[in-house]
Amino acid sequence: MKTQRLFLLFIVLIISVHACSPSPNKAKTITVKASALIEEKISVRGMTCVGCEVTLEESLSKIDGVVSVKASHHKKQAVIEFDSTQTNITAIKKAVKEAGYKTFD
Repeated sequence: MKTQRLFLLFIVLIISVHACSPSPNKAKTITVKASALIEEKISVRGMTCVGCEVTLEESLSKIDGVVSVKASHHKKQAVIEFDSTQTNITAIKKAVKEAGYKTFD
């Protein structure tokens, strides 16, 4: 009886972990004119680890027109590629600040 309870508890635990697992990120599809594509490097203060890089990359990736983001806490910078007809560096720097970091202006 005790073995059956432990087995049931184990099954419930496995099902719970599977149900709570995050779903894979869906890639967004955007159309960009090559002539409107800009790559900017911005200096960022406050990133101390890889987790900070991920946080910043996820935040900036949500901006319409952002094609790619690569943050580095070692280099204290982020490299952002974006469509200049959809967003601009001012909006990107604002999003950096909203994510909890500071930019060198």
